[in-house]
Amino acid sequence: KSMPTLSLHHEGEYFPEIGNIEVDTILRIHGYKKPSEVRVAIRETAKNMIAVSIPLFEPTVYYRQFRVQTLDGSRLELDGGGVSLHNPEFSNALSACAEVTVFLLTLGDKPDTMSATLQQSDHLLEALFLESASWLAIETATRSFVTALRRQSKKRSCRITSRLAPGYGDWSLTDQQGIFCLFQGWDIKIRLTDGDCMQPKMSRSGLYGIRPL
Repeated sequence: KSMPTLSLHHEGEYFPEIGNIEVDTILRIHGYKKPSEVRVAIRETAKNMIAVSIPLFEPTVYYRQFRVQTLDGSRLELDGGGVSLHNPEFSNALSACAEVTVFLLTLGDKPDTMSATLQQSDHLLEALFLESASWLAIETATRSFVTALRRQSKKRSCRITSRLAPGYGDWSLTDQQGIFCLFQGWDIKIRLTDGDCMQPKMSRSGLYGIRPL
């Protein structure tokens, strides 16, 4: 099945599809080196939680593409963005990039709600498997978006960088505020906590540089 094509607009929403999540993948995440030998009860719990989790996911990517106005060492200013982002990795990672695509991704709040319900009723293994399935879904949604973005960029004789995100490497988590400011006025279903973490928990942010081939 082919990946959906990202709109050629400079901003918008993208809706990845979350396909099958493998039971063995979930079990390997939790240290079971031989998933086929795992106790039937544990394997069935993992299988059941995959079935429960997939209908909960409402993956949405909000994205905007900006021209790079200034890249001065660790400081990045985007044309029309109105904010400065600061990351010591920018100077190397975004070298020769004329544009960046900034994004916010979420699975929605249903996985968080289900996880809280499971934990309150002491179904801790189920909650653990739900969280693992959710993070695998975020990885799948990110790959779908990146594939579409890469295809779009290739048509313009460009390529994209690796993802950069606040809270990873030397990029301070406080710059989440700058990322969110770039989506001011949008009806996004993600919010920042006082500690600059995202709610729903199953969310991700970041940017990709775009440079000529």
